[in-house]
Amino acid sequence: MRLCYLGGEERRRYLQDAASAGVAVEIIRDFTPSVGRPETIESLYEEALLAPWTVEMAVEAERRGYDAVITGCVGDPGVEAARELVRIPVIGPAQASFHTAAMLGTTFGVLSPVESTVRPTRALIHHYGLAGRCVAVRAVNCPVMALREGRPETLEAVLAVARRVLDDGADVLVLACASLSHTFGDRLAAMLPVPVVNALRVSVRAAELLVGAGLTHSKVAYPFPPKTAADALRR
Repeated sequence: MRLCYLGGEERRRYLQDAASAGVAVEIIRDFTPSVGRPETIESLYEEALLAPWTVEMAVEAERRGYDAVITGCVGDPGVEAARELVRIPVIGPAQASFHTAAMLGTTFGVLSPVESTVRPTRALIHHYGLAGRCVAVRAVNCPVMALREGRPETLEAVLAVARRVLDDGADVLVLACASLSHTFGDRLAAMLPVPVVNALRVSVRAAELLVGAGLTHSKVAYPFPPKTAADALRR
């Protein structure tokens, strides 16, 4: 099984370590989409910039024979649009994480990087039909680039916010940021008394599940677009 990850090398290695035996997690390195991507995602504006890049990369991944695509941002920008253009599974880390959390407890809470990501995260939870299960979305108030540095004092700050989410009534905690999941996810899982849903670990296993079960998204839900400029991407 070959999975295409739309992110950087360090996280690719993390995903590879989390994958099952015989599963290859790879990055497309020799293709340049017609649009660039922001370095970090901390707003709806940056999500909008990332979405076209995600779509082009997903189309290229299918053209190269990958079995599934794992997108790199827990805001899931471009995921549903990409599903319209390809037949292979396109995994949105947020969707996979929120639904996993709903299976693990009666309620869940979410950690998001900064205050500007809280409202979009709440909107995404509502979009996925799980607003009634989510008791809190709290920002750890740490920019993505600072999260990636992994300083001990940052971990302590994140842990304090996580405990507040548990006090809000969460049975399960979701890390709604790839950098947060990568840098602190495993340590938080060992420090907290509830399941901690690591968006990266869940995403690779969700991709394995769908591919292994012979499933992909419905073309009734995500039909190919009418003849538009998108046709050129699929050639």
